[in-house]
This record gives sequence, C-alpha cells and structure tokens, in this order.
Amino acid sequence: MAQGGASWELKIAVEELGAEADPITLRVNGDVHIGGVILQLVEKIEIKKNWSDHGLWWEQKNRWVLKTNWTLDKYGIQADARLLFTPQHKSLRLQLPNLKTVKLKASFSCPVFSSIIGICKILDIRHPEELSLLKPLDDPNQRRKKKEKDSEPEEEVVDLERLIPSRGTQNQRYNQPNGAHYLRDSPEGESAYQILTVSQPSMSPEQMAKLYRPSSLIDKAQIHSRWLDSSRSLMSQEIKENDKLLIRFKYFSFFDLDPKRP
Repeated sequence: MAQGGASWELKIAVEELGAEADPITLRVNGDVHIGGVILQLVEKIEIKKNWSDHGLWWEQKNRWVLKTNWTLDKYGIQADARLLFTPQHKSLRLQLPNLKTVKLKASFSCPVFSSIIGICKILDIRHPEELSLLKPLDDPNQRRKKKEKDSEPEEEVVDLERLIPSRGTQNQRYNQPNGAHYLRDSPEGESAYQILTVSQPSMSPEQMAKLYRPSSLIDKAQIHSRWLDSSRSLMSQEIKENDKLLIRFKYFSFFDLDPKRP
C-alpha cells in the first residue's frame, strides 16, 4: 500500500452504521485514489448491499469527493479530514406550484440545475430550465398561538419514492390520453396520477387569505434571497434529508407588444 510515502490513518464515518457508531479507520497514503479508498471502506463495512450511489462528503470543505480517479494528495485530504460515506440521492419534500407536497428522491451531489432535471423527469414536467428550488419562507405576519397551530391538520404528503414511471420516450408519454404517464396499478401510481395529471380544484377564499403576500420591497427581496444557487449542490447549501423545498417557476418569457419610443 505504501508506494509513494509513509502511510497514515484516515477515519471515515458511515451513515448506515448510525450517528453513534465509531468511524472506520483505513491505512492509506497520499497516492491512493478515491476509488481505492471506497473499495477498502466497503470491504471493512462488511454489509452486502449496492453501494454504487454512495459517495464521500468532506465536512470541513463543504464539498463532495466524487472523482474516483483523483488521489488523496490531489484533493488535499489529510489525516484530519472528516469524511462521511453517504448516499448521493436522498429524500426530499417538494411543494409543487399547485401547493401539493410530494416526497421523492433527489440528487444531493450534483448542481441544483441537474437535480431539477432529474426531478422534472420523475414528475414529467417539460422545460426544467424554467424552474428552480426555493427555501420556504416563514410568514412574520401569521403569528398564531401554539394551540391554533396544533389544531391544524397535518400536511398531506404524497410519497413518490417507489413510483415506477411508464416506459416509452418522453414524447410518447406526453401524447398518452389524459396524461396517464404513470402505472396506476398501485396506490403510489394512483396517488401520483391524481396529484400530477388531474386538475386540482380552486382554493377557497379562506385558503387564499392564508397565503403569504409580500407587502414591501424588503419582503420581496427576502423571498428572492431564498432561491438556491443552481451551480451548487443541495448538500453544500445546507439542505438536509427530508427537508421541505418549494419548486417554482423562476424564469418567465415576457413579450412587450408596444414598441419602445425614445
């Protein structure tokens, strides 16, 4: 193992073993590739499962270590690095533009722009470049008592993690009657069909009144500041598993029919 210099110990925590489990210690040196580190780690875990979706997360640098052909020296990883072996795809709760909430698997390792493309493939939404993810905003004007909040019904979340989309190309799915692009022979498929393809009823005036509306330029700026950076990953922006995000249309096309006059 020690080909290019003295070896040292590298400790890696494994998410599947639990937060209280001790990290696994490997004997490595700077010339070892990331792929070799993962191979050693999997052999020491001694759990038979598919580890292909797992990757190394570097806590101090707030970044993923995914290039398996890079060496530890090239990444700058030393003995004091805190690494976590964790899945790249995690559960995420998304509120759709129709205010319905779904739970699905999203990539926490690739840029948000790529994660949006994967989410839109699951939901069969065209033009994913027009959408982005937004952190929910707490309404400062709705300061209700704790008893009132506890009396409200829990938000219904449709679980799409185990949903199987129907086969065929994207154009074939769009051209199917009634937009039935999911297999409806399971409860998950029926729920997805109802929430994604059937028109939802209009909100009542009471529900409309509860929606937060920014009243000043500062409020609007606070909302826009919660858009996620499309060039960074979810995990690097402190998004955790099972967190709730809003998927909204961020870019719109405007056509000015009146010619501009000097």
